Amino acid sequence: MSTGLPVKTGKRHSKDNSGRRRRGRSNVRALLLLLLIALLSYYAANKLQLYKYFIIKQVMVEPTVYISAAYLESMCAELLLGANTLSSLSSQRKILEAEPMIKKVYFWRRFPDRLTVRVQEREPVALFNVGELLPIDSEGVVLDLDLSENRLNLPILTPRSVALSLDREPDAQPRLNRDGLLLLEAILSFKQNSPELLPLISEFTISEHGKVTLVTIKEGMRVVLGKWVEPDKLRYLKWMLEQVSRTEEKPALVDLSFEGQIILKKDDEI
Repeated sequence: MSTGLPVKTGKRHSKDNSGRRRRGRSNVRALLLLLLIALLSYYAANKLQLYKYFIIKQVMVEPTVYISAAYLESMCAELLLGANTLSSLSSQRKILEAEPMIKKVYFWRRFPDRLTVRVQEREPVALFNVGELLPIDSEGVVLDLDLSENRLNLPILTPRSVALSLDREPDAQPRLNRDGLLLLEAILSFKQNSPELLPLISEFTISEHGKVTLVTIKEGMRVVLGKWVEPDKLRYLKWMLEQVSRTEEKPALVDLSFEGQIILKKDDEI
């Protein structure tokens, strides 16, 4: 028997449940997005605070011998103050090492915001004679040093040809050429093997035969060492100088360039 009432089905109930589920998922996604934004904001804020915490606020420069302390301190402050202590500072190091008198730069970090700078200066080992005296270092680089302000008690290197004594490249410091490097090698051999002899020598030259020749300070005596200054030659030189110091008549020239013999000459024999 029919009552005339509408019959209920499960379709509408199903649609309502599906809609509620979609709204629930949307709310979860919105909540997760808000949490992500909050976390990213918190991370960014903390990172910014850490960055500010490691900003260099004090730069200390260790004392130097030849470079003006005021100039170096001013340059380091300009380059390094405000930089991040955690960074490599490679660009700042490169700029400093491009300075003519700086060979190497070292940084010591004192966390969180202090930095100590030590520079290895180019040190003069001799004075190169090209009509004027130019200080040079152990690599043959001509140094930007004012001799009137720096009293350098160093031996003089005199090449055969002043005009061709330096190699000059664009935007680079002038360096010694072949003759100059030969004389420089002689100086370095003395420094390594017989440094006590260097104060006794006023000048290193190259003879017309291409041999390294030195001039002693006390006697003004010329000593021919040969094309290369080897440790054996320096031992002969030391022995010879001791013998000459005991004689009243000093030779004008001593030739040690021939193996197994020493040649002595007076002024009238040269």
